[in-house]
Amino acid sequence: MRRFLIALALLASAHAASAAPLGDADKAALAGEWRAHRTVTGDACANIQKNDPRLVLEFAMTGGQLLIDDPGVRRLMIGVQSADADGDALSLTFSTATPWTFTRAGKDVLVSGAPPAEFAALKGLRFQRCRPPADRGALKIDRDAVDFFSVMMPPDYPTFIDAHEKAGCKAASYKYLSIDLVGPENFAVTSGTLQPARAGQPPRLDNEQTWAIDAAEELPNVVRLTITPLTGPEHIRGTPTKISLVPGTDTDLLTIPEWDAVYRRCTIRDLGN
Repeated sequence: MRRFLIALALLASAHAASAAPLGDADKAALAGEWRAHRTVTGDACANIQKNDPRLVLEFAMTGGQLLIDDPGVRRLMIGVQSADADGDALSLTFSTATPWTFTRAGKDVLVSGAPPAEFAALKGLRFQRCRPPADRGALKIDRDAVDFFSVMMPPDYPTFIDAHEKAGCKAASYKYLSIDLVGPENFAVTSGTLQPARAGQPPRLDNEQTWAIDAAEELPNVVRLTITPLTGPEHIRGTPTKISLVPGTDTDLLTIPEWDAVYRRCTIRDLGN
C-alpha cells in the first residue's frame, strides 16, 4: 500500500510539473477579444447577441490583464499573474491568486472550465477569439508615457479631469478626458461630463466624444497624437487632426494647447466617484 501511495504521489507531481508558463508568442495568440453565446449556438463572432459575455486579454503593456464583461451581471478588470498550459489545458491565475481553467477546443476556441466563483455562470461556455489586439506599430511612445497617460494602465488607471474643478479629484461632477494607449481592442481619446449619481442610480456620462488614436509620437516633454473623430453608433470616421499632450513639469497637470484645455491627472484611487 505504501508503494502504491508513493507511486500516486509521483504521478501527481509529474503531472503538475508538466504545466509550463506561456511564452510571449503564446500570450500574443491569447490576447484580444473572446466572445461566447450564452443561450444560442453558432459562431459567436459573426452572430453577436446582446447578452453575450466576452473576455478581453492584454499582455503587451500590462504584463497580463483580463476584462470580464458579463452583460447585466458584472464587469471586472483584473490582473493576470500567470498563464500556464499543459497540452490542451490552460490556466490563468489572477492577482488575487484565483485561477480560471480552460480547455482548448481547436484554433482560437477556449471552453471555460472552472471560473472564479463570482462568474460561475460562465462555466462550460465556448469562447471564440473574435479580434486580435490592435496594431501598436504607429504608437512611438515608451512605457513611462503609457503609465502616465493611459486610463487602462495599472495600477493608477488615470483619468484626467478639468483642472478648474475646485474639489480636484474628489469632485462629484466634472469634465473628463480619458486616453487609452493600452487597448488591446483599440486606442482612443474620450471626453465628456460625469454627472452626479441620482438616488439608486450610478453616475451618468454625458456629452461623450470619441477620437481614434491613429498615431502617437513622443518628443521631449510632449506626446503628439494623430486622432480622428468617431461619430454615431457606427463610429463613422471624420477628418484626422493632431493634438499635443504636455504634462506639467512638477505637477500632475496636463495641457492640450490645441484645445486651450488644462486637466488634472487623477488615479482611480483618487476619484470621488
